[in-house]
Amino acid sequence: MTAREKLIQAGVRNLVEYGYPHCDSENILTDMIYSRFFESMLRENKGHGREIDDAIDGLVKEIASKRPKELKEPKGTKKAGK
Repeated sequence: MTAREKLIQAGVRNLVEYGYPHCDSENILTDMIYSRFFESMLRENKGHGREIDDAIDGLVKEIASKRPKELKEPKGTKKAGK
């Protein structure tokens, strides 16, 4: 099992224990609530070795890429240079 798979498995287990029984390895990366909690858990666990940190960085990027565009940038926010 890869570090990525272990992190997802641990995240699902934590969210189920926190009272989200429908969380699974698929929707933990796409569901707005599950992914926000999971991303927070991931960021809190940085610093446990390069392999884990690389897997965390990859999962955080994956979660961000699946987030709807309107949730990526707050309304009324302008990008630099525009």
